[in-house]
Amino acid sequence: MKYLKAAAIAAAVSLALSVLAASGARSAPAVQIYRLQTMGSLTLSLPVEANVKQVMYRNSAGTWTVVPGSIKNGLLQMDIELADIKNGRTILVLGVSKRINLDDQEPPEVVRFEVDGSSYGAVSSVAMGGVEKAPQKLVIEVKDELNWLQTKSLRVSVNGKSFELSHPGVSFERLNPKRGIITIDLKQLMATVGRQNNVSVRIDDYAIDEDALACTLSYRYEGPHTLADGTVASVDSITSSSGWAEWWVIFDGLKMDASGGTTAGKTWLSEGNAMPHWVRMEFPEPRPVSEVTIWWAYYGGFRSSVAYDIQTWDGEKWVTQVAVKDQKATQLSRHTFGPVTTKALRLWQPAVAGNPIEPEYIWISELEIK
Repeated sequence: MKYLKAAAIAAAVSLALSVLAASGARSAPAVQIYRLQTMGSLTLSLPVEANVKQVMYRNSAGTWTVVPGSIKNGLLQMDIELADIKNGRTILVLGVSKRINLDDQEPPEVVRFEVDGSSYGAVSSVAMGGVEKAPQKLVIEVKDELNWLQTKSLRVSVNGKSFELSHPGVSFERLNPKRGIITIDLKQLMATVGRQNNVSVRIDDYAIDEDALACTLSYRYEGPHTLADGTVASVDSITSSSGWAEWWVIFDGLKMDASGGTTAGKTWLSEGNAMPHWVRMEFPEPRPVSEVTIWWAYYGGFRSSVAYDIQTWDGEKWVTQVAVKDQKATQLSRHTFGPVTTKALRLWQPAVAGNPIEPEYIWISELEIK
């Protein structure tokens, strides 16, 4: 963006010039936009292109109006009263095409937000919480009701690193001038998957406004841990407090009792948030399972959760074998079912269903599967 300064009668004025330009037979024409801020009425001279016949500005009523003044020898001479500018700020538009709808004050909107083939609907923000596998592909279908989409404005940020449409991990399929599909190859854009991951996507239209569509995807990912028998275990999250990093101690055979002491290094303590919490086990081979025992952490009392499900994987979906509700404080919870032959098992706690003292956590000392 190029910055210009101008003098005004009894006013301090700043002008910022930006250009909306695109190439190609199906692109919108170039438009010059001056964003003006003033403290008083003003008289200005601005250079204009030879083909510019008039300049529009947004007046105090929010209506687009021809700028008072004249164009001669490549200069626009204009006079604007402070009363005609809302809050001392306005926009001057030079060379605007009839193709651009000046009354459009809304950014593009989302038609479809999809992560790895799962649709979240017409939303602009998705917080997935803890995930078992890092997402690989993000697809966002967008449209605008009044103006063409400006593909050159497309920006993608992945964990703070910025990418443009020219990057091979970012693509845009134009369905028509006002509608298109953004596809983000997250695997290609992410050198490493962090514990907390944030993806943002921004795209604008050719409207003369200040807003663009901003979409976000966030998720947490804790790397899995392989147990001695080959079982691959994973959890949705761990607390940010030091001392609980080795969450797989819930498989070491040591259970907490009422003698207390620190829970660090003895328990899995999830992150505290209003999201579901879970621990998942994938076995080397399908095996029969008929009993699950949960030993809860002890901290001023046993921190047993109020509600949770024990689920097994049937090859396509999670099947609930045990649904616990309104559980009272207890040292251990033993559940029998089946037997069920399965390749994976999961303990799933719904959002804010932990111990009543701190329901946003799950806090386990030991987990036994038979």
